[in-house]
Amino acid sequence: MEVQYRPIVPGVKRLKLTVIQIVFLVLGRAFQCASQHDEEIRKEIEPWPEGFTLMMKVMPDGPSMGLEKKDNMLLFRGSQLKSANLEIYFRNVESAFMIMTPQMGSPQAFAEKRMSIKGDLGIATVFTRTLVIVMATLYPEIIVKKLVKRVPPLTLKRAGLRVWLYTFGILLGR
Repeated sequence: MEVQYRPIVPGVKRLKLTVIQIVFLVLGRAFQCASQHDEEIRKEIEPWPEGFTLMMKVMPDGPSMGLEKKDNMLLFRGSQLKSANLEIYFRNVESAFMIMTPQMGSPQAFAEKRMSIKGDLGIATVFTRTLVIVMATLYPEIIVKKLVKRVPPLTLKRAGLRVWLYTFGILLGR
């Protein structure tokens, strides 16, 4: 008598996927707002070609976030992009959740092969620097210290940007 086994189908981690989608939304709008108001971010992305696109995606079929450079600012494109000039992939939902809820920094994630990049590595390095600036603006210093080696100083202008981000920037993307 032959025993038939049903295939094991892994469960969907709906809560973690929802959290990642929310973080992508907040991070994308924060990038859009910060690139309009922060000179340091604009200086970093100035060499990028006009219309340059960047996408962060959770593999295999998870949520994604797209950014596009237009008029020396980054515009949030949601999950509209199917491919981009620079693509950053998270290996799975667990890895993306650890990185998006600041439990692990991107250097550690790359070292543990939880993230991969497809595209220009130089531009990816610049994007990482801008990501550190946005994280330092969004998160308190206690959290940012665990994620990056050198925390950018919280100047008076950046503190004002933090207040603007929390009140209007994330809601409106401006």
